[in-house]
Amino acid sequence: MANLTAHAIGIGKDLLELAAIAVWFFVLAWVVKRERALADAKAAAGQTRINFVIMAVDGLAVAPVISLAIKTVANGLQGHSLTLTPPGLWTSLGVVVTGVVAVFLGDFIGYWRHRVQHSRWLWPAHAVHHSDTHLTWFSLGRMHPVDRIGTATDVMVMAALGLPAWAVSVTVMVRHFYGYFVHADLPWTFGKLAWVMNPPVAHRWHHARDVEGSGANFATVFSVFDRAFGTWRVPGPCTVPLGVPEDMGKGAIGQYLHPFRVWRHAIAAQIRSRSQATSGSSAGGIG
Repeated sequence: MANLTAHAIGIGKDLLELAAIAVWFFVLAWVVKRERALADAKAAAGQTRINFVIMAVDGLAVAPVISLAIKTVANGLQGHSLTLTPPGLWTSLGVVVTGVVAVFLGDFIGYWRHRVQHSRWLWPAHAVHHSDTHLTWFSLGRMHPVDRIGTATDVMVMAALGLPAWAVSVTVMVRHFYGYFVHADLPWTFGKLAWVMNPPVAHRWHHARDVEGSGANFATVFSVFDRAFGTWRVPGPCTVPLGVPEDMGKGAIGQYLHPFRVWRHAIAAQIRSRSQATSGSSAGGIG
């Protein structure tokens, strides 16, 4: 009963957080776009409903399981001294340095994890996040459960590096809220600041429907990683169509089923190809 009450309180806090964020981004959109902010919100309503359903399912069923898995792995690593850094390293660096380094490392880890999510076999699940054709701050929560497992690896790697729990929490919080910001429908490019920090326009190019546009700008907070590894692409304001070329099906159910349909067809195609190759070689041997 106590666990159920705590979970209900947690959900209530999440809803209040979302409400506060929604008000903040609406005010920001109104300041930037005035009356057009209302028109854009109406245009995004259909996608927003899908985002809300996926976020609700995530909060009720997916996030608790992911959180438990993360805690189990982190406690196992640190409890059995399996971390990759010398004991006392982070304490010796001090709170401020440890916090800054943790956020930087977390974004570096997230950059490479994100690139892997764009690979052939993980893309079908990650495509759910990219399928929003009207990108808003709310699009951040549009994640398939399989994709959520991928993002959880960020925290597990940080735990393996021996980072203290508070530093991991700070990193998650910073990247989470900055993630809302870069998904927001804002035309900001940041000028020279974009040499270090990711502006919303950069992430909008990441969600562009064309292959070239979506294969860039993988980091959440810092642009330095994309610049260093050749994946930075911001040719100007992003006015191209967003989303994915794939047929994702109808509504939230279609989103959940999409990766399994793709994987089923891909596996079946591989089995047929191997079967045909085997039959061909057998026929050649008989001849």
